[in-house]
Amino acid sequence: MLPQDLSQNLKVDRLTKLRGDLRLSRSPEESLRALQRGFSDGNSLFGSLLVSTRGLGPGQYRVVRTQLADQPAGNAVATAGSASAPVQSGGVVAAITAPARPQLLQNVDWAEDPFFCQMLRGCESVIALPIAGDRLPMNWAILLKKAPERFTVSDLEEALERSILVGALLENQALAAELALAHERIDQEARQVGELQRALLPAAPLQVPNLEIATYYEPSSRAGGDLYDFFSLDPLAGGPAAADQAAAGASRWCVFIGDSAGHGLAAAVVMAIVQAVLRAHPPHVVNPAGLLAHANRQLCGRQIGGFLTAFLGVYEPATRRLTYANAGHPPPLLRRALDGSVHRLDAVGSYPLGIDDAETFAEATVELEPGSTLLFYTDGIIEARAARSDDLFGIERLISLLDDEPAHLAELVERIRQVVSHHRAGEDATDDQTIVAARVM
Repeated sequence: MLPQDLSQNLKVDRLTKLRGDLRLSRSPEESLRALQRGFSDGNSLFGSLLVSTRGLGPGQYRVVRTQLADQPAGNAVATAGSASAPVQSGGVVAAITAPARPQLLQNVDWAEDPFFCQMLRGCESVIALPIAGDRLPMNWAILLKKAPERFTVSDLEEALERSILVGALLENQALAAELALAHERIDQEARQVGELQRALLPAAPLQVPNLEIATYYEPSSRAGGDLYDFFSLDPLAGGPAAADQAAAGASRWCVFIGDSAGHGLAAAVVMAIVQAVLRAHPPHVVNPAGLLAHANRQLCGRQIGGFLTAFLGVYEPATRRLTYANAGHPPPLLRRALDGSVHRLDAVGSYPLGIDDAETFAEATVELEPGSTLLFYTDGIIEARAARSDDLFGIERLISLLDDEPAHLAELVERIRQVVSHHRAGEDATDDQTIVAARVM
């Protein structure tokens, strides 16, 4: 099989060169220059005009860019600035762009044109090409030859092929630029939401009487749907800060961890609402079942959409008693100090919040001896998947990490984080991950 020799085919050669230039183009401005160079290659062009009639009245136009033989640098107008070019009306350009179809014109007389009578004098042969694309700075390319040079029908056909090729690329590049800008704005807003969300978390180190606390929080994107909180339930006059309440020896503390369906900005907003609702609870609602029911009614009543799982406990430092209710959240783990046994706090449970405003919640109470450890977590921990299989990290692996408890809870939290990360074998987490460990002093 012998390939046909196309080395002497000038049209193929010019289109191949244009294709190479466009492959190196990284912006609409570079593609515009490649288009105008392509029009000039192999042609004794005097120059070209890129013109826009988009959004203008009959006979009106803007000159977006000029490239003339006696002005090699041209008079470029940036793509984003094409709308600021002055509006012209009438004359030859208005006449040749009126039909909205490709044209080959001979014996064009610029003498009476109000804008180009001097600049384009003698450019008697003209090709006018409409260029499709709603995002482009121009929708016409006008090619110019000075007498005695003249365009042919073959020139029109080749120029039309070039304009179609480059027009499609320009439209895609303009769209890509818009999408990149939109993504940048969304990403910036997501970063800000993520920063605000982190600011809603209790300030470290957490000051709760008789508890040593260590935490880990990592959203899978800029912002996440996980949240944990510790706050006093004591009605103190003047509303002192949580740190002051801790120093005063608050007698009842709310321990909360939740996970909104999904992750990202919407989930982060839902969790912020839930946190605000819980912290602004009615004074007479201070038990776990009542707090969850209050939050549930607020979510359902406001029709926020979606649902969230939540575990809420009320801890009394003086008695080391934890009373809790659970709304569909993975049960926390309790490691007893006496014998090292690990138990799930699963004596009660109910549907997640945000589904049924009439949902009721049961309570259970557990006595915590000194040295016992509570481990709260979200499903992003136990549902972490192995990199090349569907193997979930699972609750049993998490329980095994409590067998040999280190002296400091921060070490336990870090060990869990590392083991979960190793299970994913370097793959990014697909869900938010939160760990809260609390040891009774």
